[in-house]
This record gives sequence, structure tokens and C-alpha cells, in this order.
Amino acid sequence: MLIKFFPNGKGAGAGPVGYLVAREVLAYDESRDKIRGDDGRPTTVIRDTLSEVLRGDPKRTEALIDTCPHDWSYRAGVIASPAEDAPSEAGQQEVMDRFEELAFAGLDPDGYDMLRVRHSHEGRIELHFCTPRMELESGKSLQHRAVRL
Repeated sequence: MLIKFFPNGKGAGAGPVGYLVAREVLAYDESRDKIRGDDGRPTTVIRDTLSEVLRGDPKRTEALIDTCPHDWSYRAGVIASPAEDAPSEAGQQEVMDRFEELAFAGLDPDGYDMLRVRHSHEGRIELHFCTPRMELESGKSLQHRAVRL
């Protein structure tokens, strides 16, 4: 199992939230290079297995990111497993619970927002997360660090 925090995190919530729930996404080749059409513009594909929102509300997360007063307005990442080594449904729920306990240690669940979306369109299980980088009651910035499960 791999946990990866993405290096981005500035800007509006439409970007990260939109990607997580999008039906149509940019197409990539085996080397993770964008596939471009004859006109040089990136092509898109429809995910053969659509995203599943597991926890949270995409509209709420997007709105909170949009109101975040900090330069770094969100944090996003993924917990990924090869399909043959993926935990069961119950195991995936446990992984998400433990991750949230570590990432938000000391905060009440009402003090943060986290959107969780499962992707399985690339032959592996990806448990994506996106959170506004602010504590909801005080508005103070949240600092997330890599964690090991």
C-alpha cells in the first residue's frame, strides 16, 4: 500500500474536486505522458469504472476550499494498492479511519472536512482524499505531513 501526498494545493476547489469525481479525464499513455490529438491538444477518455464518493460531499469540499484564506488552500493525495493486493471493503474503511485519525490527530471530526473518493479504473484501488487546509472552527491553517500506516 502506498500513501502519496500530491505536491499541488493552491487555487480553487474545482480543480482537485472536479478531477476526483469527473467522468471524463485526460488520457495518458503507459509512461504517464498525455496523449495528444493531431491538433496537439490533449485528448480525454471516459473512465470505464466511474469514481465512487465514499465519504464527504464534493460540493461542500469545493466550497470550503474556495473560502480558505490561506495560500495553500487544499491538500490532496491517494492511498493506492494493486488490485490483487487491495484490502476488502471493510479493510478499505479501516485504512481510511486510521489515516484520518493520524492526519487529524487532536481534532474533532467537526473541525475538518475530507472528501474520499475511490478510483478503480486503472487496475488498482485508489482511495483519493482531498481536504481544505484549514481547521473549520478557527480558520487556522492545517499542516499535513506524510504518515505511515
